[in-house]
Amino acid sequence: MTILFHGTTQHRAKLIEEQGPDPNFVEPNGVGRAESFSACLVFGPFPLGTPEAYACLKAKGFPSEGGPAMLGVDVRDDIITLAVDEKYFPLGQGFVQFDEDAGLEELRENWPNLRRRVISLECR
Repeated sequence: MTILFHGTTQHRAKLIEEQGPDPNFVEPNGVGRAESFSACLVFGPFPLGTPEAYACLKAKGFPSEGGPAMLGVDVRDDIITLAVDEKYFPLGQGFVQFDEDAGLEELRENWPNLRRRVISLECR
């Protein structure tokens, strides 16, 4: 098992915690559906920024969604392996993107059995 962090808002973190990642999620005033679910390894590295920083950006953009939060999820390594793309996002970059036909279905299928929790954050 590997712990992954997903930075978002309180509202969205709770939805994902309860229902799993939703590839059909569309942000309010959004242009398209989410299509994937991205998360970071706990200790990075963080080439695209930390999950905390991303959560703060999301919370600022959506102030009615309860503030910043991270969703922590223990994901089986065999599911992470399905999502890793050694060409574009090797695991050594600390970023995992679960796409359709690349681990997202397996992640959603196993979601009820994965340990997960919402972590409240404060932005500086």
